This record gives sequence, C-alpha cells and structure tokens, in this order.
Amino acid sequence: MTTIAIVPIQRLTLAKSRLRRRLDASERRDLVMTLLHHVLMSLTASTLIEETLVVTPDRSVTQAIAVPGVSGLLQADTGLNAAIRQGRDEAVRRGATAVLVMLGDLPLVSRADIDAMMRAVPESGVVLAPDRHQRGTNALVLCPPDVLDPLFGVESLHAHRSAAKKLGLHVHEYQAVGTGFDLDESEDLDELQHLYSPDQPVYGW
Repeated sequence: MTTIAIVPIQRLTLAKSRLRRRLDASERRDLVMTLLHHVLMSLTASTLIEETLVVTPDRSVTQAIAVPGVSGLLQADTGLNAAIRQGRDEAVRRGATAVLVMLGDLPLVSRADIDAMMRAVPESGVVLAPDRHQRGTNALVLCPPDVLDPLFGVESLHAHRSAAKKLGLHVHEYQAVGTGFDLDESEDLDELQHLYSPDQPVYGW
C-alpha cells in the first residue's frame, strides 16, 4: 500500500476566526502555522506515509513549507472538500493506493496515532478518527482513495458513517486524544493548556 497524506489549510486571513476575541490576526496566523508544522512533522515521522500534500488557496502557506517530504498544492476551487478532492486526485497521479486526510489543527497528534490508523486500514474501506465531541472528523483514511467522497463539515462524522454504510464499506474508528483534540474555540486553548502543562505556556500562547 502506498499512502499519501493530504492536509487542507484555509487561507490564513480567514483561519481560526472563532479565536479572534482571544488572538489578534498575527497571533492566529502564527497559531495556524505552528499547528500545521506539528502535524507535518508527525506525518513525516511515520514510515507508513510516502509523501504529504498541503492543499491551500494561500500562496504564503505553500511558500512557507520547509519540511522534507512535504509539498504544497495551490487550491483551484473553494471549500474544504474541494481541497481534499484536489489533493486526492493529485495523490492518485503520484501513485497513491490510499490517502490519509488529516486536518492541520491537531496539537497533540503523534506518529503513534498515524501509525495506528494506517495499521487499521482495511483492504478496501475507511478509517475514521472522530473529534473528541464525536461530531466531526479530524482524520480519514481511504483505501482506495476514491472509495468514499469526503464529507467534511458540520456533523461530518455522522455523514461519513452514513455514506460508508450505504456503500457497504468496512469502517474502523480510531479513538485517541491525539486525533480527537482539535483547536477551534477559545475553550480549546484553555483545555490544551491544562492537558499540556498547567505551569508552562503552550506554544507561547
């Protein structure tokens, strides 16, 4: 199995807008890039991932990528699922027989999480990594890459489960703190601080 990871990233001027009462525009930009770097380092640490594609409409993101094994892909259409489909198509052109879609705001994700997800991949089917609220999808493995269309958005976990069930696909759900904890709300910053270290600032926030 040849797996290429896809990490979609929103335009930096729009990213993490729900944190604007806590962080100014420059701080939100730094946060997005710090989280992205962490996710990319975790992906490239895994020997089960051949390559990683960052799909984004923001040229400043593609220009800032400096991680071996990672390349940027400028997004043609708008929307998260459009970015993922574009990344999937490019991954297939590069020889992928499976893709791992991972959101770029997972501060606790590790190589161990990625390896565990990849080892759970069925011969043909889906691996889902729900968010900690059991509503969203933070990571998704598709084997083969077109076995299921990406359905990220509101209540995406239910959408992916339902679509996979209708198609009769084998589905494995990977539940872990690393893949479950995404950073969207102000409360997430506080919870991350508590999980990481009550006495030391996390990533300088």
